[in-house]
Amino acid sequence: MTLNAIQTLAFTAAVVYLGRYLRTRLPFIMKYNLPSPVIAGFLVAAVLALLKTNNIFEITFDKAAEQGLMIAFFASIGYSASFRLLKEGGRAVVLFLILAVIGLLLQIGAGVGAALAMDLPPLMGVLTGTVALVGGPGTALAFGPAFEAAGIKGASVIGLTSAMGGILLGGLVGTPLATYLIQKKNLTYPKSKETPSSDQVTLLKSFPNRDLLLHILALTLIMGLGTALSSWINDLGVTLPIYIGSMIIAAVVRNIEDIRPTFKISSDWIEEIGQVALTLFIAMAIMSLRLEELKNAALPILIFLSLQTVLVALIAIGPSFWYSGKDYDSAVTSAGYVGFMMGTTANAMANMSALVDRYGSAPRAFLVVPLVGACFIDFINAALITLCLNYL
Repeated sequence: MTLNAIQTLAFTAAVVYLGRYLRTRLPFIMKYNLPSPVIAGFLVAAVLALLKTNNIFEITFDKAAEQGLMIAFFASIGYSASFRLLKEGGRAVVLFLILAVIGLLLQIGAGVGAALAMDLPPLMGVLTGTVALVGGPGTALAFGPAFEAAGIKGASVIGLTSAMGGILLGGLVGTPLATYLIQKKNLTYPKSKETPSSDQVTLLKSFPNRDLLLHILALTLIMGLGTALSSWINDLGVTLPIYIGSMIIAAVVRNIEDIRPTFKISSDWIEEIGQVALTLFIAMAIMSLRLEELKNAALPILIFLSLQTVLVALIAIGPSFWYSGKDYDSAVTSAGYVGFMMGTTANAMANMSALVDRYGSAPRAFLVVPLVGACFIDFINAALITLCLNYL
């Protein structure tokens, strides 16, 4: 059975509904704040894999909308990159960026060490580590041909499988880990002025349709200009994820608005639209995982994933939590750290959103993690991957 793009999007919406239902019904999900799109998506992917493996039933998804959802979300994150806000959290951003870079180097070192121990090419450890995990599916596919040219047979498939496994593990590990920190250390989560009250939510819902239309149009224009910028950057020979251009354009527009409001674009509306795109993107990415391929993948890939998961979790529960302040915001930041170090920034945001939905606002975490995970780390990661390709 083949679902076209619209049907796939509708199927994704059903998965989101399923996740929200399961979250309210299963105590385990509520206790550990597991992101509902991840839980439902994984459940659907597991059922579909079982049916396919036994030659009972198979669904093929047309995920044409996935890239657009991803770009829309990252454009909304780019619009949050205000220099005015950056001044408020400058030191926290720098410290977290340093931790992220250290994490990248440790991922490379652990991957290369494990590859050598298993008598595999060192680049296999890089591919299944920083390329697939921090880079995500897009980076894995973008760098796949280069790794194949360097001697890693089937690099694109290996990288994509590792990336999908990383997204799954990042979603399953990050939020329970932060929940453990919150409960174990009895962290407080005070109501912030940025946490919307019921009156504010009502006001948000009462915005006229014209405002929603204008903000969707604005975000669409940002995405169009951003993808054109990304194509131009790639033409220069610099391989970066396609959403980077949209983030740059969105950040430029946001800072123009901060200096002199011209387009009257509300960050609240952009964030709301971005959250919708995030939910659908995560659900679509997880539900379409080919778990039978992960099961049939070579044992080394599973070893790499296990090793990297333990490494990232230790950094998150240790240095990331300690140097972020050892408070509630720090615990939420640690969940985000696991998300983007094992998958994508969208994964990080899903982890953190699951926590704040229950415990309350974490403004510092939502400032620091997107800026590092979405704005800075991709550039650094691409540079390190290029160095590894040249020297390993």
